Amino acid sequence: MKKLWVMALASVGFLSTASLYAADIKFEGDFRVRGIYADDLDANEDANDQQAFADGRFRLRTTATAGITTGVVAVDFTSSFTDPTNAGCTATGCTTGNYRFGSANLGGSYNIVGVREAYLKLDLNMVKLAFGRKPFKLGHSLILDDTMDAIVGKFMVGGFEVMLADGKLLDTNSTVATTGGATGSDTDLFIAKTGFSHGDMHNIGLFVTYLKDRGPSFLGAGVAGADKSDLWTVGVTADGHFGAINLGAEVDFLNGSQDVTGGDSADLTGLNVLVGVGLKVAMVDVGVTGLYTTGQDDSTDVNVNGVSGNFVFGNILVNDNIFSDREGQCASVGGTRIGSGGASCVGGAGITGIRVSGALSDFMGNKNCTLEGAVIWARTTEDVAPDADSDLGIEIDANMKHKLDDNVTLGVNLGYLLSGDAWKAINGTDNADNQVKGVISLNYMF
Repeated sequence: MKKLWVMALASVGFLSTASLYAADIKFEGDFRVRGIYADDLDANEDANDQQAFADGRFRLRTTATAGITTGVVAVDFTSSFTDPTNAGCTATGCTTGNYRFGSANLGGSYNIVGVREAYLKLDLNMVKLAFGRKPFKLGHSLILDDTMDAIVGKFMVGGFEVMLADGKLLDTNSTVATTGGATGSDTDLFIAKTGFSHGDMHNIGLFVTYLKDRGPSFLGAGVAGADKSDLWTVGVTADGHFGAINLGAEVDFLNGSQDVTGGDSADLTGLNVLVGVGLKVAMVDVGVTGLYTTGQDDSTDVNVNGVSGNFVFGNILVNDNIFSDREGQCASVGGTRIGSGGASCVGGAGITGIRVSGALSDFMGNKNCTLEGAVIWARTTEDVAPDADSDLGIEIDANMKHKLDDNVTLGVNLGYLLSGDAWKAINGTDNADNQVKGVISLNYMF
């Protein structure tokens, strides 16, 4: 991060000829309160993992603009945390918002404050620059949908807008890395992104990312004796509207290598495919979506794949929103996980699924209310274990979104997964139970 601020200070030269204006300051944000119930999300009948808890999050974004410079800061106040009175507690099971009776700080205020965004933007007409922590979204969120410390430049080439970014995933010389570390052990993510739009009807996008992991810090757990890694991702996206028909697709190719101390380097590979078709007629909207991510097979190549923590396929399968905020990259490397994530990793075996949905807007004459039902079938792309079943099961979802006024929205999301036999191999047990999750939320945005 220190390198980013050095670059930001260097940009002062661009500002020397700018006129001084009074800053235009704008405040906006949202306040979300949720009640969450979940049972057997690991599909293990032998485990007692029923959960019922509430969480809250207040997000405040401040934008200050003066001349060609804009500063953005977004701060989160959230009640999700691990209860320190229960040593065996996990972040999934103890996000209650309060300690138990008799413990210290009963009913205490929100105890997690995080700076989600903090960056400067410079509008230099021909090029737009940004320095600091800002949101990034690539395609349909399969690869990246998160905030990241970065230096960003946007400019036009012909009729195409091009974005180049140098993201800092790990800075071993930062103030929080008190153990130090050479600059050569940093981890960077370089991004190049462009696209073409034909009005609002057709959009084609292309992005390339290059992960330089000098640590190893991110991919080291997948290979014994792993050293530094290089990983390329090439993604192609397409979206189109043809009358009542909507089409969307994304294909991501992942390829790279990882050095191994005292051995041959390991090849890293992966593939994501997302295809969706929708039909909207009057108040009815139906759709079919297919998802495919590769898993670890019998080859010597290491599958380094998965989907980001902010990609949602169903209410249970490939969905991390049981947490207060879904953040982090969820990728599988030889059966292990990087960062946060949940069902989208499925033991490094990948996931293949089909989602069929139907939505009804203007329910009972109320244009602010939408009901949706969906059925999802899914399996692991590769077997979790030799001779193991690959069936993850069939999920049935029911969703409702009701806009009470211009600022307040009520949401209800229910999911029931008829767990397949693949969970027996995943959990190492012969008892696979069905999974249940329900979330009711109230969002106030201003």
